[in-house]
Amino acid sequence: MKKKVLGIMCALVIFTGCSKSTKLSNGEEVVASIDGKDFTSNELYDAMKDKYGTSVLINLVDSYIANKELEDNEDANVYADSMISQYKLQYEQYGMDFNQALSSAGYSSVDAFKEVLISDYKMNEVTKNYLKDTVTDKEIKKYYDEKISEELDVKHILIIPDVKEGATDDEKKEAEDVAYNKTVDLINMLNQGADFEQLAKDNSQDTASAANGGVINNVTKEGYVTEFYNAAYALEEGKYTTTPVKSEYGYHIIYLVKKNEKESIDNLKDTIKDSIVTEKLKNDQNLQMATWDKIRSKYNLKINDTNLKNTYKSTIQNLGQ
Repeated sequence: MKKKVLGIMCALVIFTGCSKSTKLSNGEEVVASIDGKDFTSNELYDAMKDKYGTSVLINLVDSYIANKELEDNEDANVYADSMISQYKLQYEQYGMDFNQALSSAGYSSVDAFKEVLISDYKMNEVTKNYLKDTVTDKEIKKYYDEKISEELDVKHILIIPDVKEGATDDEKKEAEDVAYNKTVDLINMLNQGADFEQLAKDNSQDTASAANGGVINNVTKEGYVTEFYNAAYALEEGKYTTTPVKSEYGYHIIYLVKKNEKESIDNLKDTIKDSIVTEKLKNDQNLQMATWDKIRSKYNLKINDTNLKNTYKSTIQNLGQ
């Protein structure tokens, strides 16, 4: 959770006269006093400005930009409500009071927390939208060639070596040999005309697919172990592997039902852009902050206060270190 800055922001603008307070003869507001000393709103502002000023200022700027970029709050509200429901459920499962947790984190209410979630959502979406516009056709083509694969419809039989806990190397090898030989026997049965789906139902140890004859649809390169996908992809439709295919799960017999052509690069362009941006943000923790520096520049941000300007510049310069 982000720390709430609403209290800080209120303190920074307290001198605007939104609440009643004592005033000195020079017109300054007294926000607190002790024997021999009055503390004015100007003193409070200066102290908080030095410590929090840059971050609060940038939060104000970014919030303005995010609301300009995304005027519709519908998706942000759905996201915030969903996150709040998840948080509540998690706290309830551990027997904790969600509202108390919010209060301890510095939030005055659920609505205050929701505003922060909405802001976070908009900030992230603006970041992604900006970065998507910077994704090149070359990057899209590379991602398409390397990570978008044809989807395969297959049937398969899995035989898992029965390796006992604490087994010796010899015992492991023996279990591997037994599984391998059983797979060979099943292939021989297929060669003699046995029904693949019935063999899968009777023998496959893949519990997720055995009951329906070993059928698995929409097999992709990204979602399955390399050995499995490559062996299936190399088959002609209606053919099965004539030697056992070994993977980390055991020994497979794979039957290719259908090879589906992957969608065109034009149809997948937006989806690919999303994936590329997500990867970039995941791999570079500073990318979002660096991106927002560019977004602020697009909106012609000008910081007039020298101290705030220098702190901001220093923060941005440190991103590359």
